[in-house]
Amino acid sequence: MRRFFIFLSLTLWSIASIAQQSVISVMQYNLLQYGNYQGYGGCSETTNNTQRKDECIRTIMDLVKPDILTVCEFGATQQLQNDFLKHNLNITPYIDYWKSDNILNYANSNIINHIFYDSRKMEMKKHEALRTYPRDTDVYELYLKTSSLVAGDTIKLVCIVTHPKAGSGADNEASRLATMQTVMDYVNRHYVDENVLIMGDFNMYRASEGGYQLLTKTYSNNEALFVDPLFDEGGVGSWNNNSQFAQFHTQSTRTESGCFSGGGLDDRFDFILFSDEISVGEQKIRYIDQSYYAVGNDGRHFNQNINQNGNSAVSEEVAQALYDASDHLPVAMRLVVNGDVGLEENVMADFQVYPNPTMGIIHVETPSFGSSQEYRIANMLGQTMMMGVLTVTDINVSGLPNGLYFISLNGVTRKFIKQ
Repeated sequence: MRRFFIFLSLTLWSIASIAQQSVISVMQYNLLQYGNYQGYGGCSETTNNTQRKDECIRTIMDLVKPDILTVCEFGATQQLQNDFLKHNLNITPYIDYWKSDNILNYANSNIINHIFYDSRKMEMKKHEALRTYPRDTDVYELYLKTSSLVAGDTIKLVCIVTHPKAGSGADNEASRLATMQTVMDYVNRHYVDENVLIMGDFNMYRASEGGYQLLTKTYSNNEALFVDPLFDEGGVGSWNNNSQFAQFHTQSTRTESGCFSGGGLDDRFDFILFSDEISVGEQKIRYIDQSYYAVGNDGRHFNQNINQNGNSAVSEEVAQALYDASDHLPVAMRLVVNGDVGLEENVMADFQVYPNPTMGIIHVETPSFGSSQEYRIANMLGQTMMMGVLTVTDINVSGLPNGLYFISLNGVTRKFIKQ
């Protein structure tokens, strides 16, 4: 079943305008000790040469064409940041719009998270670092440059980049859970009901792990919630060394070990998750259905090199670049932005739903427009669960499973929890 994602009203823009101005492409990439040769696993200028990595990154960037690039395992020096911008992003006099931000490194780690963004489409408002172990988790608050920005209507997008403790076993899982708890506490304090992405190398072996559950499970006392875009695509479960998840694996790109982790593709470590608001575009940014993918994963390289016996997802050149650049595949997705909401929609946006949470009946209070309006109720993945015409103000939702839902009425969306 296709999920219910209304991209935007095509009456507001032409198709060309949407393609050029209103789509944000996001890519997350673990760059494997980029520029860091301080004793990690045999990584040296010979085994993990930065110049060769730059060639590969340019090839991959040319394929994906992201507007936001977030990375893990980036060497913690300002010079590396400057060089990365120069060699991979602002590579001609006509391409000079990529920006980044100063490094925050409270953990004093040799490798950090980082962000690069297209300043034609967005600007950074704030960068904070959460003190997590063994590396900081970085929070980047961006605002989008839309036509409505002139009127003070700021569309915010928060990118949280994290890289928790690697390794199997209860202690490492507990460490990852502690990192996710720090993130969720911060989001609940600062970004409830906002457009938030959390991305990075999560080092999680299965969806039942506590940290993953904390991010994605609906709790009645948990205001924030993240959605895994692969939930109903079959990408959520026990993915470690499991061929059933071959098309979703992101690590490792090669079988031989050394500086690069070996074993071939057998784990889904790399994620981009989004807040439930992005599921339905509640705050003017919406996930584009089925746009999420692991770059270069054709589902045919379980426990193999990514470039072994050809690759049906990408060209031979790209497959080789993915093999040489890192032991992780990048993950990418697209968002659509509706920044030109008209006055009428703003006026209608005050309808309320209560009680919330509810055990069976929700009351829809619509002071700005009359009854007999079509409504639709979707789950957190955008799947339509109920729909009809609002001829009375009460809707019986007792038949829905417990969880978080969205009710849409005249293009306006509110969320509620069914207990």
